[in-house]
Amino acid sequence: MNARPARLAVLALCLSRGATAQSTSMPRMIGTNVQHSAGDAWAVWTSPARSELHDWAVAGGVVALSAAVSPFDDDIDRWAFKHRNDRVFKILKPFRAGGVLFSGKTLTPIALGTLAVAILTKNQSMQQGLLGCATAYASSSVIRTFVIYPLLARERPEPRNDSGPSPAAAQGDQYQLSVPGSSRWGMHSLPGGHVSNVAACSASLTTRFRGGFAPVAWGLVGGVGLARTLDRAHWASDEVLGLGLGIAVGREVGLRSLQRKSSGQTGAGESSELFASVSRTSARVGARARF
Repeated sequence: MNARPARLAVLALCLSRGATAQSTSMPRMIGTNVQHSAGDAWAVWTSPARSELHDWAVAGGVVALSAAVSPFDDDIDRWAFKHRNDRVFKILKPFRAGGVLFSGKTLTPIALGTLAVAILTKNQSMQQGLLGCATAYASSSVIRTFVIYPLLARERPEPRNDSGPSPAAAQGDQYQLSVPGSSRWGMHSLPGGHVSNVAACSASLTTRFRGGFAPVAWGLVGGVGLARTLDRAHWASDEVLGLGLGIAVGREVGLRSLQRKSSGQTGAGESSELFASVSRTSARVGARARF
């Protein structure tokens, strides 16, 4: 009997079983990711019910720091009004209104494509990093949109009225608050939205993964905060609140991901280094493309 057909038959059987295993494991992997993200978001939104005295003390400290900055808000806005077009801030153009990184139109397709690669290559670290960032980002946005904005409104330094650009802040302009809140964009200065979202993502990643990318992540947060201040979208004290909110949300998501890793729910042998995991996946994808 010719052994070659037999070997080919065995090889075909193994490949078919491998394809079946992958097709059954892929939906399970996606389902697990959805379950974890939903659980993380729910944990963020219900965290006040589980908070301890230390947690409330930290939250109170952030509010106190914001209040301490608030008297200087008008001075900072006058500085922003004067210097918002200075060439030294040209580096922040991508993050400012109208910039390519101002909204999710540019980053969202890239993130979705990277997530698809992470799922296809079954790279757990990449999936957890991307989904953790997205979950923290979305959770922070929900808190602002459905909790803070309906309860408390604060007029932006430049609320985009129809009469053209608003003049620089006068003494006391920063105290235009109203209760309950408002659905008007111009009344959504508190807390800083962009810095909150980016800080939530950065806190999730730096809490979950070790590595030398923390300075880059937090430098990006600072750049976004400065860009929004120069655009006169938020008072400086609102940026402090947004930063505190984002860090709290991101840490909750990152810590829950760490707990799953330590309990073995994320798979054995998973790398704790996000960038190393990304590099390995890129190398595998490149090798397959060349093959």
